[in-house]
Amino acid sequence: MKIVDKIAHKKAEGKPFYSFEYFPPKTAQGLSNLYERIGRMQVLSPTFVTCTWGAGGSTFDKTTELCAVAQTVHGLETCMHLTCTNMDRGKVDEALAEAKKAGIQNILALRGDPPRGQEYWMQVDDTFVHAIDLVRYIRQQYGDFFCIGVAGYPEGHMDSTDLSSHDEIRFLKEKIEAGADFVLTQLFYDVDGFLTWEKQCRSMGIVCPIIPGVMPIQSYNGFRRITNLAKIRIPADVALALEPIKNDDQKVKDYGVELAASIIERLLNAGITGFHICTLNLEKSVRLILERVGFVSPAATARKQLQHHPVNEPTHVSIPKNTLAPTSSGSDGAETHLNPLIWKPSDDLLGRSESWDDFPNGRWGDARSPAFGDLDGYGASLKVEPRLALEMWKRPKTKDDISQLFVEFIQGKIPLLPWSEGSPLPETEAIKSRLVTCNERGFWTVGSQPAVNGMPSTDPSVGWGPKGGYVYQKAFLELFVGPDEVATLVQKLRTISPWITFLAASRDGDVVTNTTGDVLVEQKKIAELKKICGKKLDESSAKEKNSVDIATTPGDSNAVTWGVFPGKEIIQPTVIEKVSFLAWRDEAFEIWREWEHLYPKGSESRKLLHQIGHDYWLLNVVHNDFRDEDGIWDTVLS
Repeated sequence: MKIVDKIAHKKAEGKPFYSFEYFPPKTAQGLSNLYERIGRMQVLSPTFVTCTWGAGGSTFDKTTELCAVAQTVHGLETCMHLTCTNMDRGKVDEALAEAKKAGIQNILALRGDPPRGQEYWMQVDDTFVHAIDLVRYIRQQYGDFFCIGVAGYPEGHMDSTDLSSHDEIRFLKEKIEAGADFVLTQLFYDVDGFLTWEKQCRSMGIVCPIIPGVMPIQSYNGFRRITNLAKIRIPADVALALEPIKNDDQKVKDYGVELAASIIERLLNAGITGFHICTLNLEKSVRLILERVGFVSPAATARKQLQHHPVNEPTHVSIPKNTLAPTSSGSDGAETHLNPLIWKPSDDLLGRSESWDDFPNGRWGDARSPAFGDLDGYGASLKVEPRLALEMWKRPKTKDDISQLFVEFIQGKIPLLPWSEGSPLPETEAIKSRLVTCNERGFWTVGSQPAVNGMPSTDPSVGWGPKGGYVYQKAFLELFVGPDEVATLVQKLRTISPWITFLAASRDGDVVTNTTGDVLVEQKKIAELKKICGKKLDESSAKEKNSVDIATTPGDSNAVTWGVFPGKEIIQPTVIEKVSFLAWRDEAFEIWREWEHLYPKGSESRKLLHQIGHDYWLLNVVHNDFRDEDGIWDTVLS
């Protein structure tokens, strides 16, 4: 059924409506658990759901599969996002055909953006330059079969700073005249600004449904990241309310619920009756918002949940290789062997199953979580305009130049690196001098945390979660290492301490780790690594380990951050495991390529970055004794 027809029915009944947005997680476990989560959230009765599309079709398989499952398995009216930038016509045709095959009648037609961070790139297909081209193409190929939505920007498109609001609305109207049926807006927190923009749209002749995007604040850092990337205005009262609670994750989430509910209530009072909620693939906040504004009742939700899912036990399952699309080439299907923990849908009846991943923690959140992925849909990108990137990173010509950039980032002299989204976190101060030493030696760190043993959850440097708890961390490092040093370092990590676990991977798919529990297998991998790197080591050192120790006992995941809070189970927001490492490996190496494309072909900088991206290895190192603040450094810097 078309979304506009469903909206018309709601309007005829005099009822408000709401919809949910989901994105495809990076991992098969996350995708499988998202299917479970969508099934639970089905009882909240959204009018429709949307599924996002990665830049350049990077999530083609997962998005089409996610849409098909939502439409055919869960019976939800589904709208598939579709971008056309960096997409050839054949891929667009294939996506539309897959949607029609699954019975999906709704498409959100987006331009998408040129690869951010690329100064030198070429349009893939001249057919698609703007979203209006995609709208026209869909109408030309499919007539009225699809209901087409387009994006609206109440605060202006982030790449259109030189356009007036009148001009942007004029372009929006042209998209509608070309065949679009409804408008979904970008998120906002300035309600008055949205109402002014919506009134201006109506005055300029736009009569189709305009559905405002509402994004609950799930974490302070996530909020700052998204608003900075999309250039969203933050009202003074919102900034003022967040400042004293920004280090208390639970209070931030609670405020996020209150703020989203108040935005919806204000819009309702102004005559707006439809709302598109960006779930970020999280569940609990969405339910609480709908309860707060009276769209659903807690008792009715729990009753439906009980009727829908009578089982109440968590289970371990193995995902067959051919069940879900792989996250990337090169992972060799490794994620399908991890037997991820998947909570059954009614676990705790709106309890554990909806909140077990309530505190996602960046890329090292739990890879099983539906929220494990790229919230902005860009995937591997520099997330900064080329002009600003060149100002920060200049034109490196040697590896020493790269080392200096990393050192300057740690020292706060430049605001970000290609792999970062901002300045180092406050906790970095405790290990700053050692990070500088590490990078001066050519071990380029893109992630780290110090060991923490029971600090208050309100600590301004390392605290997180609800007030009144205690937090713990194992020290870890994530770093790029050159081909001449990686074999030596891996051998050292393998033999020097029983507390060390590590994962090492090349861009080409070679993976070495000491987490399998099989010493002979690991010795063979080290031998292969030496061969790959052309590095001959002392064979006697490889024989020092002949038994399984603490670090090499079998295990799928390693919790490196956890917290103990009053009246709650132990929360583990940061989990490092092979599947999440491999997902990040692909993105981390792709960022070298993105950085490389800042510079013209043949330039010294481009040649250097190209060579590094192909030759270097990515390592993740964890020292599992959280009481030992110096152990990881004694190992890596010895």
